[in-house]
Amino acid sequence: MSITVNRALRHMKEWSGKLAPFPIRANWPVHLFHTCQLEVAVEIVKSGQIKCRSGVGNLICDVANQGAVWNNPHAHNYVRLYFRPRNSFHLKTEGVKAAGDPYRVDPHMSIPIAFAFEFQKVITLRDSGFVPGNFARTGAEPLTGDNEFDKMQFDLIYHDSALSPDRMAEVHNWRMSEVVVMTSLPLSKLSCVICRTPHEARTLRYALRNHASPKIIVEQKGSIFMRRGMFIDEIYWKANLLHMSFHGPTGFTKDRYAIKVTCWDGAARHERRYLAAPGSYHFPGITASKDAVWRIELEGCVVHDAPIPSTSGLVIS
Repeated sequence: MSITVNRALRHMKEWSGKLAPFPIRANWPVHLFHTCQLEVAVEIVKSGQIKCRSGVGNLICDVANQGAVWNNPHAHNYVRLYFRPRNSFHLKTEGVKAAGDPYRVDPHMSIPIAFAFEFQKVITLRDSGFVPGNFARTGAEPLTGDNEFDKMQFDLIYHDSALSPDRMAEVHNWRMSEVVVMTSLPLSKLSCVICRTPHEARTLRYALRNHASPKIIVEQKGSIFMRRGMFIDEIYWKANLLHMSFHGPTGFTKDRYAIKVTCWDGAARHERRYLAAPGSYHFPGITASKDAVWRIELEGCVVHDAPIPSTSGLVIS
């Protein structure tokens, strides 16, 4: 057992109270987070568990920092969850980075999916532990026990404001602190699966259409995702036209971005390519039924892959 049930309950009560005035962070202390690309999330749901890196035969979309992943091979035997979202891992991998961006590393999470687990149920497991800072550091080992947990600096772990240069490295490392579970973690400890937008939730549900799925929700108040990369703001089918708007990156920017639209409607397949600035568009020349499946790519990355609802007004989820 990592910590006792009483210590876990005390942590949730204390930090839920401290963060209650801050809607973005208010629910962090009662959860632990694991974020991955959509395809990986689908496999996790189908298998009913998250497996450690060494237990996965085929890494579908490996977004780990390849320069650091072998610093601490012992970490590969654990399922790794963060105390909080919106840390350096998400900054590096979440959302589509434009082609040509020097910080773009493929693959990355063009459709990030967050698994929110129940804090108490996971951290009190027999095979769980916790790590102050990033477990990928050379020589880092999981800790256990209430006394060691008392030393964790949650004022820095849950910190979410701007940083002075002299504190940046220290605070970023604390934000990466983890709870780890040996070998695998069943989804029976899961609270919910969180998507960034209704359209990404639709893509996830469509990918799981032949399987039972857990509770899937869309984030509120920007509490889970950083939203600095590219993603679709709105997409719907109206008056026999595909309508879409997309959010551009906040870092490396360009005047126009590559868009690829592919539509499967029964036996028919249509494909169009465009270059466009962030904004709202409609795409003429593609005839489709309400059952058509649409795949949208931005800068070479899939950002939507599902049927699109027809609407006479605003987009529906």
